[in-house]
Amino acid sequence: MPRALPLPLRAVLLDIDGTVLDTREFIFAAFEHAFLHHRLPPPPRDELSRHVGQRELLHIYSAFAEEFAGAMTEMHRDFQGANLHLAVPYAGTAAALSRLAGAGLLLAAVTSRSARTSVKTLELNGLAGFFTTVVSAEDVARLKPHPDPLLVALGRIGCLPGSAVMVGDTAADIEAGRAAGLYTVAATYGFQGPGVLESAPDAAIEDIGGLPGLLGL
Repeated sequence: MPRALPLPLRAVLLDIDGTVLDTREFIFAAFEHAFLHHRLPPPPRDELSRHVGQRELLHIYSAFAEEFAGAMTEMHRDFQGANLHLAVPYAGTAAALSRLAGAGLLLAAVTSRSARTSVKTLELNGLAGFFTTVVSAEDVARLKPHPDPLLVALGRIGCLPGSAVMVGDTAADIEAGRAAGLYTVAATYGFQGPGVLESAPDAAIEDIGGLPGLLGL
């Protein structure tokens, strides 16, 4: 049975890729660059999308090209660092975050992406100021779906799980939120599309503009 929305609600944790930012080209083009550089055929994008947010880059590349996994991971991150412009906000993102922050909620971004680009993409799109903290891959030993990244974020902002919501577009986000004791909201417009609903979130939104209303704001 879905949990009730926490009241009073104090904080909202949001995944970045596929939730706050549309990073399809930012991520897929980096994969394709790394594969093609090593003269390997890139996997179809729909296959890659199933891995986004689920596993570390090194593990993803190991599944396709174990011999070159380390080099391809670095090439992937270098490509993203040189192409930050490919990460763009979804329509209505700034307005939604402004409404949440204006209601007095603490916002934290929780991503499995490297800190080498996570904060920069938020800054370039004028969104970094909404977030009290950003938890990236380097900040924890275990990524989502383990709850550690979410618990680190909650610790930084001084909030208990029972007063917070986790919003994300992948099963890893929803599973991490559930494991950490948070109310979970699936973003069905992201990488996993409506398939994320199979992870049994407490609620769902079809676009980020619907988040404030879902939270009663």
